[in-house]
Amino acid sequence: MILEDGKPLRRPLPWRISDYLWGIFPALASLFATVALWQYGHAQLGAMLIPAPETVFARAANILADGAERLNVLLTLQRAAIGISLALTIGIGAGLIAGSSRTLALLARPINTVLLGTPPIIWVVLAIFWYNMGSTSVIFTVIITTLPLVFAAAQMSVMTLPVPLAEMLYSYRVPLTRRLKAFYLPHILRQLLPALIVAVGTGLKITVMAELLGSNDGIGSAIASARAMLDTVDVMAHIVLIVAIIMSIEYGLLEPLRRLFDVTRRQ
Repeated sequence: MILEDGKPLRRPLPWRISDYLWGIFPALASLFATVALWQYGHAQLGAMLIPAPETVFARAANILADGAERLNVLLTLQRAAIGISLALTIGIGAGLIAGSSRTLALLARPINTVLLGTPPIIWVVLAIFWYNMGSTSVIFTVIITTLPLVFAAAQMSVMTLPVPLAEMLYSYRVPLTRRLKAFYLPHILRQLLPALIVAVGTGLKITVMAELLGSNDGIGSAIASARAMLDTVDVMAHIVLIVAIIMSIEYGLLEPLRRLFDVTRRQ
């Protein structure tokens, strides 16, 4: 760590961006290794079980180029975005409130445990019974499965606040806005952002699973149709699209945010 006048020297923004982009190369290396293993599996088992990577990538590109199939992808993203956004709003708000009261935390703990312990497939089936097939059942499933993750992280972020430091800031009459900016928000966000990364990935996967069983459109429905036709290329192409979307969101948005608010990296 380089210090200037006893304080950590922060590098200019362009250099920090270049450092982050350079750090992506290990992830790319692991992806290339995965594709190499994929190609080896194709050579050993044949195209029926494991299609060639170039064939799958070409099919994924065709899905994005075709208007009707691209609409399925966008519909899945819309459902996932609505479900995850509502889960984050409710989960973070309720978690912050529960974390500030030991009584509420004790009351909420068994409920959250039940929600976390219930398999997602159960919620998919119940959602179909309650809301029939369609967007409502898919969005409900996403909310009910991702909300407990965010709730638990938000609750713990408040419960693990250093009480002596908070009392010291209050006793020295530090303005509330400054306390929020320098103490509360960094600590809470440091706990929330890793959970947010998990929630986004989980939410998108749950969306596809719910569509596979409880919807006539979207990526999940397309995978169900491909499964019925034994079209492994189509199944793998949609899997590639899902993974690409999750990685784009994580490395393009969530990981930079986590680094921005990670206090330990600034010290």
